[in-house]
Amino acid sequence: MNNFETLLANINRNYIYPPPEIEEILNFFNSKRPTDDHNRCHAYKILRYSVVKEFKRIGESNAIFISRATDHLWKNSTTLEKSEYVNLAQR
Repeated sequence: MNNFETLLANINRNYIYPPPEIEEILNFFNSKRPTDDHNRCHAYKILRYSVVKEFKRIGESNAIFISRATDHLWKNSTTLEKSEYVNLAQR
């Protein structure tokens, strides 16, 4: 898949919204190198985690496409979808 619009059409939003369970997110962030950054777990980063998982599912790994898709999904998500990610990040 080399066309971004085609890639976006192949993303299954049901794998991205609602966000993953808190245990999965905690395991992901705890597996990363420790840091003193208290803001390392925020809603956009959790959305990016979900997008990466979906890209892996469809067999795509282009980092630029992942970034563009995350931006697109964040900007075009509903208030409810964003609030679910924000609430997860606050927990």
